[in-house]
Amino acid sequence: MRVIHGLENWKPVGSPVVTVGSFDGVHLAHRSIIGLLNHYADMIGGESLLVTFEPHPRQVLQSQDSYLNRFRLLTTPQEKIALLEKTKLGNVLFLRFDEGFSRMPYSEFIEKVLVGGIGVKKMVVGFNHSFGHDREGGFDAMTGYARRYGFEVERFPEQLVHHQHLSSTRIRVLLQQGLVEEANALLGYDYSVHGRWSPEGFSVDDPWKLIPGTGNYLVRLKCGKEYNFTVCRIQDGIAFPDMARPSSAVDVKVDFIKPLQLVDKEGAQGSGSE
Repeated sequence: MRVIHGLENWKPVGSPVVTVGSFDGVHLAHRSIIGLLNHYADMIGGESLLVTFEPHPRQVLQSQDSYLNRFRLLTTPQEKIALLEKTKLGNVLFLRFDEGFSRMPYSEFIEKVLVGGIGVKKMVVGFNHSFGHDREGGFDAMTGYARRYGFEVERFPEQLVHHQHLSSTRIRVLLQQGLVEEANALLGYDYSVHGRWSPEGFSVDDPWKLIPGTGNYLVRLKCGKEYNFTVCRIQDGIAFPDMARPSSAVDVKVDFIKPLQLVDKEGAQGSGSE
């Protein structure tokens, strides 16, 4: 998979099959869309391409208010790339999202980025696709531009898993409620957090990274080449009460498996959800 940062660094490929979106979490619906991209690219001898954004648009459009109101990312850019590499996607293009970019009209995005910059041959859009200033561009608008510029467009249907609407927003809500098993079912993998564990405690690598809700969880802790299944307690931070802190700072990955009901010495139970 080629990873490109900035349209100015994009090198044209034959017959690009494109989708556009934040793809935060790279969940099951995202991977289904990418699978369709790859399929169409194989059919026409082209290459699949995801056009995504850095930072996430909500980090820019809502800025400090967004942070204070607890918008958080399911995946950092590095985590997103690692997950996308597993999908056999051909290319991912990161576009810098800032205030100026947010004011770009939908028509200009299509004309200058998709058509002029990339040379799109076929577009695949999600069922709730909208883009551009004030979210002016939807599927009907995309269809009109496709006729004008000579590319094809297909709409991917809404995805349900266990009768639940599948979206990044839904997964964030489940994690904030401590329902990690339900969130993992929609993600298609165990939700994880990367950080540094030191004698002073645990710190998350990215402050925008979503931390599951207050409670106790069964986690898989990866430190170097070692894995440990242990209890993770989230309450004013992340702690591992059954493990001794390291003597020096180490990089760790925490995979959240399920909430736990723990019984303390007085017999009271602690829940894994808020």
